[in-house]
Amino acid sequence: MGYLYILKRLAYVCFCNKKYAESEKYFRIGVDMAEVITSNPANVFNAKMNLLVMLTHTDLEKANEMGGRMLTDIDEILPTHSKDLHFMLGNIHFLSGDFVKAKTLYRQTLKMSPRPALESQTLNNLAFCSFMHLLDLPKLKKELEGQTGEATSQDLFEI
Repeated sequence: MGYLYILKRLAYVCFCNKKYAESEKYFRIGVDMAEVITSNPANVFNAKMNLLVMLTHTDLEKANEMGGRMLTDIDEILPTHSKDLHFMLGNIHFLSGDFVKAKTLYRQTLKMSPRPALESQTLNNLAFCSFMHLLDLPKLKKELEGQTGEATSQDLFEI
């Protein structure tokens, strides 16, 4: 397990020095090595989460794709970490501007087993996401009026 730690630290140093391609390479090697050298699914999951966090800061499209793959695998492999993954995916959708999907994922996170530290972060992000979504309502109203002539308040609540 020492090799994984060294790779993670090396990837982190590269990330801090803004060498993102090199950082991603080391995180990916860490994921590949974790799958080979450990039988503990939590270690593999943590290696993937490290890569997902890095991708969230550098490439949201790749992060969303990887998060989706992890979400399909998590129920079979390690359902205890599902809450962390839902929270992270909510963050990715929030940063992408998909506030509806982000709020859905944050609500799913809150419905899972209680963990007060994560719940407080989730509630904070859900509130901020709802606020940002409300700021987008005038834009949505204009889009709806342009498409159908006039938007009703019912149309806005459905979005």
